[in-house]
Amino acid sequence: MAEFVDNLPDEAKLVADKAKIKSADQAILTPTAHLLLQESSPHDIYVLKSSAAKVVAKESIKVSDLLDLPYCMKWARLSFGCEALDKCTQGGIATRGITEICGVAGSGKTQLLLQLSLMSQLPLEFGGLGAGVAFICTEHAFPSKRLHELSKTFTQKYPSININYLAQVHVQQIHNSEQLLKCCAEHLPPLMASERIRLIIIDSVAAVFRTYSDFIQRARDMRKLANCLLNLGDRYNCAVICVNQVSYCSEQYIFL
Repeated sequence: MAEFVDNLPDEAKLVADKAKIKSADQAILTPTAHLLLQESSPHDIYVLKSSAAKVVAKESIKVSDLLDLPYCMKWARLSFGCEALDKCTQGGIATRGITEICGVAGSGKTQLLLQLSLMSQLPLEFGGLGAGVAFICTEHAFPSKRLHELSKTFTQKYPSININYLAQVHVQQIHNSEQLLKCCAEHLPPLMASERIRLIIIDSVAAVFRTYSDFIQRARDMRKLANCLLNLGDRYNCAVICVNQVSYCSEQYIFL
């Protein structure tokens, strides 16, 4: 959509050129904070995003469009497989966004992620997404034995569904932020396109950012990661879950 940039006002076109924005969708999904780092003014950013919104907005939506499966799937939800958690989250983990799960060590975060990894593979009518999982580990080795044991319960619970649960969980071990950014930007897109993946899990996202001494650069890299994950969620209509571990908790504050 090169014509999108060509039709922009001059001030908005300058913002788009600095951020290498080529389409209206990209303009909307690019965080304002990222554009501000490109030394663009808030007014020019507003003009850019307003222009993009006019391009992608629909004046009206037909009922037939609402009932069409691809349209409905744009904002699907992945069930936890637990009625109480689904009720708390209005149906589960939403696609096309980033969900953060945090808690103290030993609170069951990884167990919950394994449960979601299996739930994601179930058909839509069972609360799943009918697709595989990209599971990125940054701290500990992937708990393959625990997943194997949990998959047995799913096989017993859903005997009519023939799924090789272990074959649809794609694991990547990451050791630093550079590897994580490269994985999300370069490795995940072709994997998601070829293997039909609709759930991305990063356990944990904060681990690779703790060693930074340059906090400005850390903030930039974290924004870059968030932007990349949002783009993946939008492009492949997938859910993204990032895990953080609480290291200290007081009555008023939580420190990660």
